Amino acid sequence: MKFCSECGAKVIKKICAPDNRERYCCTSCNTIHYQNPKVLVSCYATWEDKILWIRRNTEPCKGLWSAPSGFLEEGEDLETAAARELYEETHAEIDRSRMQLHMVGNLRAMNQIYIVYRAPLVKPDFCTTEEASEVRLFRHAEFPIDDFAYPEVADNVELIYRELQNKQYDVHTGVLEGDNNIVRTVDRKD
Repeated sequence: MKFCSECGAKVIKKICAPDNRERYCCTSCNTIHYQNPKVLVSCYATWEDKILWIRRNTEPCKGLWSAPSGFLEEGEDLETAAARELYEETHAEIDRSRMQLHMVGNLRAMNQIYIVYRAPLVKPDFCTTEEASEVRLFRHAEFPIDDFAYPEVADNVELIYRELQNKQYDVHTGVLEGDNNIVRTVDRKD
């Protein structure tokens, strides 16, 4: 950030009272510009023992496989955003009444909060889009993990396939940083 969005003056990075960390502060109007993590949403769309994946047709990671995902829009709730991103990238529809939270993760290196849902497809109909050069259902053994776009969440891929196989689903939280992932299952009271 170079200029204040309030008055157009230069900003500098410093500790601005009453805060205790460096922020961009306007040198003229003293506006403090907070930069916070973005919310990334995704939905593992399932059909029987398979999960729907896309081969990315956009950067970053063009040509590699990932779950359909994107950013929360202003005024949008998390579940709607996850279903929207899935539809935009695959034209697949999920059973929204069976949509469940799978994970809340911190992607600190990317300054993102990662919210993942799971839901069954209404039917196995999907197609390529501008964002996906290929769309496919994979069983666990078929999934091309070596061509996976985001290795920092590869453990989560293993986790969702294991839950799908066992038909036992939990909610997880954690910090996702590749080799240093810390994921725990959230205790739920039934």
